[in-house]
Amino acid sequence: MHKVTKVTLGVGLVLLIGSIIVTSVGFDSFMENMDEDFVEGGTEKWTGKTPATFEGELNPTSMYPVFVQEYRSVDVELLGGDENSRFVPCEDDYSCGSFYEPGYTYVGDVYVSHSDIWKIQFSGDVTGDSNVMIREMNMDVPGILSLSFGCLGVCFSLGILVLGLIFVFTLKENRNDPSNGVVLVSENTPKSAATDTKDWWK
Repeated sequence: MHKVTKVTLGVGLVLLIGSIIVTSVGFDSFMENMDEDFVEGGTEKWTGKTPATFEGELNPTSMYPVFVQEYRSVDVELLGGDENSRFVPCEDDYSCGSFYEPGYTYVGDVYVSHSDIWKIQFSGDVTGDSNVMIREMNMDVPGILSLSFGCLGVCFSLGILVLGLIFVFTLKENRNDPSNGVVLVSENTPKSAATDTKDWWK
């Protein structure tokens, strides 16, 4: 096997093993953090009574579950939002019932694409004076980064291994084998006396 092929396959294999380990660690960390947050429901960020408007800093590395008093309903809107920064009702992603908070009903999540001072408006409550609450669930950023870089590493290492397999079939190792050499003999080269034994007595 050619030396370049050996090096390529070796690097690809080592990188693949390392990337798998990093991916596994990142995935375990991310899932552990998510499980804890889902069980605890995050931390309380704000409570109020309808109609009301929350104003405060929101970050893209967090999600913000919104709750309303049991047996009440409310309209929620992220003011100044867009497709990437908005309130997502739980009916849209079939997540209703994902969180349980005594005395409240989970109605959806607020997501933002960048850190800023945002306003969340609560309205549409016919009864009025209903309790509303915003909680905050921090995402495991190191775990997400580890998972992302690990996946990229796996893809890159697979590419190197494929390149190594191509080298296996295209690169040939140079061999200095004297048995395969060709000996050129000149026509004017005299024969050795030691090898000419014909009629040696004449």
